[in-house]
Amino acid sequence: MYHLILCHALLTRQYRQLFEMVGYKARPAAPRKRAMSITALNARLNKIALDSIAHNRFFLLKEIAAVFIAALILVLAMATLWLAYTRSVFLAVIFFAILSGGLLAPYLAAMPVLHPRRIRVAFTPADFGIAKWQNVAFFSSDGVELRAWFIPPDPQSNGAAVVFVHGLGGNRGELLPEAAMLVKHGYGALLLDLRNHGRSRGTLTTLGYCEVEDVGGAVAYLQARPEVNPHRIGLFGYSMGGATVLRAAARLCQVRAVIAQSAYSSLEENIARGTIAQAGLPPFLFAPLIVWLGEHATGLRVNQVRPVDDVAQIAPRAVMFIHGAQDRAITPDNSRRLYRAANEPKELLLIEHAEHHQVMQTNLPEYEQRVTKFLDQYLRS
Repeated sequence: MYHLILCHALLTRQYRQLFEMVGYKARPAAPRKRAMSITALNARLNKIALDSIAHNRFFLLKEIAAVFIAALILVLAMATLWLAYTRSVFLAVIFFAILSGGLLAPYLAAMPVLHPRRIRVAFTPADFGIAKWQNVAFFSSDGVELRAWFIPPDPQSNGAAVVFVHGLGGNRGELLPEAAMLVKHGYGALLLDLRNHGRSRGTLTTLGYCEVEDVGGAVAYLQARPEVNPHRIGLFGYSMGGATVLRAAARLCQVRAVIAQSAYSSLEENIARGTIAQAGLPPFLFAPLIVWLGEHATGLRVNQVRPVDDVAQIAPRAVMFIHGAQDRAITPDNSRRLYRAANEPKELLLIEHAEHHQVMQTNLPEYEQRVTKFLDQYLRS
């Protein structure tokens, strides 16, 4: 749904392709294995991702070209209709054929977003030096089977744990650097594959609408784990996952703290203000077409995914918004808008010079200090 905004996210989000390119093979933890530091591994991931941008750019141009060609075909079809009425029935047949193709082309272009290609998980927690972790399965609140990694909290801590929710086209390994950072500080973690991603079931991506049910299932799973304090569960989401955890936290009173990184405030507004306008296309022409196609394919309304309308309901629980100041996929104004709409306690962290996919890597010391301080205050204490 809404393939242009998400195709642009595909261009700027490095982790979309890097897990297949990085060369690591998933393998069980071994006592003698020497894990790379989080900083070193992030540096390698960042270099590989930058090399993949040119490859991802091809997919963005393909999506834009598909919409442009579809619009051109519709214009030609209207001209053909006029000719059909004035000259022959044969031209009318051509008109219907062209019109059908014009309607079908953008729909087919949207399919990779509604049904993103599943990226295999090339990393495991063992690659980050985490010895205790499990492959687990559970069900979303609406019955979809989900897969995840569970990392128990430090026995000496008070059982605080965080659910990590990846972005569009990612998988549970996408937020491993962020999770490993918190595990180092004693937190537990549950990194899940959202529906229609990774090894989870599901056949359709709804960009933060039905995915709320996945978060609900993850929270219920953590509450049932004896190692986890059921009253100290937090959420951490990135991009589409950030929008999802905000919507989920507003509905799940069990959640004590939430962090949304690079989240959009309104899916509908980002279609026009973000990707379409940035691609040089007139939003007043293309945004309605993309919205209509997405709504037709999913049966949902685009205005149903508006985290900016949900964040006020999170209080009195704490919420933190993180964004890269140079994010061009989902601009930092989204987090500013979310911050203004939220009630206290709330925090806003803008990382200078960081793009959509480089928030943690750009300034790891500040990032780690602010995130751990926030969770220590509102989740662990």
